[in-house]
Amino acid sequence: MVKLTIKPNDKMPWVEKYRPKSVNDMALPSARVGRQKVNIAEELRKFIVEFFIERIKINEKNKAIRIYNRTHEEKEQKEELKLAPEKAAVLLEGPPGVGKTTIAYALANDLNMEVIETNASDTRTKASLESKLSETTKSKGIMDFIVESKKKLILIDEVDGIYGVTDRGAVPTILKLIENTQFPIIMCSNEYKQSLQSLYTKIKKFEIESLTNDEMLKIAKKIVSKEKITGLSVSDLNLIIDKNHGDLRGVINDLQGISQGSFDKDNKDLILNLNRDNTEEIFSLVRDLFQKVNTLKEARALTNKSDVDYNFLYKWINENLTSFIRLNREIVNAYENLSLADEIFGRIKKNQYWSLLPYFYDLFAGGVVLSRKNRPPDESYHRIVFPRYTSSGFFSLNANEKSIVDKIQKKYVVSDIEAVQDFIPFLRSLCSSSRKLLGNVSDWFELDAKEKKLLKQE
Repeated sequence: MVKLTIKPNDKMPWVEKYRPKSVNDMALPSARVGRQKVNIAEELRKFIVEFFIERIKINEKNKAIRIYNRTHEEKEQKEELKLAPEKAAVLLEGPPGVGKTTIAYALANDLNMEVIETNASDTRTKASLESKLSETTKSKGIMDFIVESKKKLILIDEVDGIYGVTDRGAVPTILKLIENTQFPIIMCSNEYKQSLQSLYTKIKKFEIESLTNDEMLKIAKKIVSKEKITGLSVSDLNLIIDKNHGDLRGVINDLQGISQGSFDKDNKDLILNLNRDNTEEIFSLVRDLFQKVNTLKEARALTNKSDVDYNFLYKWINENLTSFIRLNREIVNAYENLSLADEIFGRIKKNQYWSLLPYFYDLFAGGVVLSRKNRPPDESYHRIVFPRYTSSGFFSLNANEKSIVDKIQKKYVVSDIEAVQDFIPFLRSLCSSSRKLLGNVSDWFELDAKEKKLLKQE
């Protein structure tokens, strides 16, 4: 049995540490527009360069139009020109971990541009999306008057997560912002969504595919060499790659996870059982944080010994907070700490200040659970629920939901998110009105007893 040996690593996540700084350093994924294969780096570079050429022309013409309008009556005034959507924005569509975001950052770095990133799935309504992006798309922000700023590249991630919750105006809002933006926009999505069809018809969509296993193997070997990890064979690396199904980010996370794990196991067993988001561990960790931790030191000790992804743990705590904390003043304190933690994490991501990561942990784990002052000594059982988004960006389902979703998708073309957020609630509403309808729905989808019970829940 070969044991793994490693060099002690720093706190910075390896997906960030090994993110290419230039397009020239990247193993570019293959991309298509329709059926035509294209070089994604060349296409995006051309898109950005041409955007600024067109933007300058339109701004000059609009300046003349505004001067004209100031000296003419309202009925004679001219309408200002707008940039065509296909010249202002593009969409990169492909599974998580294939390098969509990395391409944007690397290209921006090559062109000496600043990336302004926002995650659309965190911004579910027209009002909040407009508020978040409207200042970004303007020619100058307040800081631009103080310092000489770079040109900006706007990156909107997970646009496939904006639709179907509380406000159906999100897509028209994005289209309006595209028309008026002063900077090129690159949007990313994990999957095709029928609800985004009006967006697809306006802008160019690039379908991004996973890197080949050979390309991922080269990257994995380079990381293993730089981190001085020994004891991992090529077959071990291929096993890690196969396990992640084209997700390079998952491969890199697994390598870092292995480097932090125990090394007295058989390599194959360790790799196959490596799951940084292990369900049993996360259930236990969340429950212990809320029910057993009494000091910040204890909270730190508990999270430090866990191998659960920090961003994933944050989402679990956020999802289960109100199950454990019931007093309004304590809930307010807890959410204030979560808000501060989110702000710090934003600074970490934007400026690469990974030394702030311990403070992020302290606020979202220690600060949140220690907001809970009222703890009955004989506390009853609390149900732990899955967060709706996992650390890899996939929508997370419990076993019964997943089973129903699978059966729904055999009948209709809908995504997991659409099935859980829209389809299942509709079926519940339908089935609650009549036992006959419940029977008909059950027969149509061939539901078992547990699945039928889920549709009868309030």
